[in-house]
Amino acid sequence: MSLILLPGLDGTGDLFGPIVGLDWGGVVPVILPLPQSGPQDYESLADALLTKLPEGQLVLLAESFSTPLALLLANRLGNRVSALVLAAGFCSAPHAPGLGWLPLRPLFSVTPPAFFLRKFLTGEDTDADLLDTLTGALRRTPASVMAERLRVVLALREQDSPSTGTTPILLLQASEDRIIPWTAQSSLERHLPDATVEWIEGPHLLLQARPTECHDAILRFLDTAGG
Repeated sequence: MSLILLPGLDGTGDLFGPIVGLDWGGVVPVILPLPQSGPQDYESLADALLTKLPEGQLVLLAESFSTPLALLLANRLGNRVSALVLAAGFCSAPHAPGLGWLPLRPLFSVTPPAFFLRKFLTGEDTDADLLDTLTGALRRTPASVMAERLRVVLALREQDSPSTGTTPILLLQASEDRIIPWTAQSSLERHLPDATVEWIEGPHLLLQARPTECHDAILRFLDTAGG
């Protein structure tokens, strides 16, 4: 069985190092970066990634931007997806959709300073290695691609996140998330009423800031779900 890791807004997968390095037993972690060119809407991304998935049963672990993408992939793949894990996720625009009309590209043309990354993404107690990795991932992703992905998020409606049938789902919710507001977190829980919910004390980049806690929660869930 493969554990497919779908990255956040940067799309590189570089930030998964802390959690991929842990012991997953018989589950094989596979990082699946997002395309760094071409259309960035969820339907197009799903089309591009479907051809890159390994054979056999899959567990999809999606972070932030990729959580609606994981729901779409699970809907298309059906029984091939044994379980779905959504970390710091959402099923509709977490902020006012009108923001998508603003000129977003300049926001990603300059790498945010460390104090901004700590406050909104990594938490104040983060180490220098995670900040360096995050900065590198942001620099590797074209500003135009980041801006387009943000527009996709701001245009997202709840009906765009399809049903996944009886697929077991785990929601990893960050209690100190300053990117995804409480309204969006609770909306996701209402959208997926049968999901298992784990609240973990940590920032938006939960998988990076609290890898052990997330890892343990995922293994408990997979054991219960039969994954």
